[in-house]
Amino acid sequence: MKRDLPMAVPSTSLKMNPLGGCLTGKAPVEMDLTKGELIKREPVTLIWRNIPVNGRKAVVKMYRRGLFLQCYSLITSFRSKREFEGLRELEQHGVPCSTPLFWCHGHFGPYGWGEALVTEEVAHSQPLRDVLASRPEAATSLDVSPLFANLARMHAIGVHHGMLRTRNILVADRAGSPTFVFIDLARSHLFPGDIRHKRMALYDLMSLCEGLLPYFSEDLVHSWLSAYGIPEPERIRLSARIKRFRLTSRLRKALAWEFDIRNVLAHFRTPNHFWNLGKRQT
Repeated sequence: MKRDLPMAVPSTSLKMNPLGGCLTGKAPVEMDLTKGELIKREPVTLIWRNIPVNGRKAVVKMYRRGLFLQCYSLITSFRSKREFEGLRELEQHGVPCSTPLFWCHGHFGPYGWGEALVTEEVAHSQPLRDVLASRPEAATSLDVSPLFANLARMHAIGVHHGMLRTRNILVADRAGSPTFVFIDLARSHLFPGDIRHKRMALYDLMSLCEGLLPYFSEDLVHSWLSAYGIPEPERIRLSARIKRFRLTSRLRKALAWEFDIRNVLAHFRTPNHFWNLGKRQT
């Protein structure tokens, strides 16, 4: 059982041993949390941004797990590892995302046992949810079709986001034009093949559209689904389904279990995928 965090989160420097990424196998990385900004503080999850890591500004996401869950994750899988692998797969295929630097697990001083993911901070960016809420004109001036085209690319390489909400997409100003950047793949799965016509992709699509429809006209749904690559007959049926869709907490948990099982079964059907995944990690 985890203990609640103290009212004042301790300021400290931590040494982390990188797993995955270009820093793997090198000396421990000193994370000076006193130089960053704590942007999320929950009993399980802590997130700092603007942390200096090897000359880069980074975001550090720490999951407090407890020793039992740490041991269990050694047998199953670490959440931060899954997120790292999903982000790196997107990065390698040119899909805009937060650049993964490394992940790690262990005992993090005053924060106890846990795991962490370190990604490069996305400069000059703002969550899509905040853009839509603070700028009413965005509903007419912001073209989100490129977001759906990139989502199709994500699904084509087998990456299922798992929590595709407008708060988990950043709008970054790059070369004077907006770029949609995927972040927070903590519930993601990396499947061994194209998932564009699978249930996983469908619920990513509907979850994203649910957050957009309060700000955009329903007619735009057709253009979004067209940018994703869905043919006209299917767009009509899917548009009607999207308007009725509500991602409740109970449904989200049920889908998480279902997609975990689907992911395991997909890997058993393609055993060579484990070998290929291992080679990508080295």
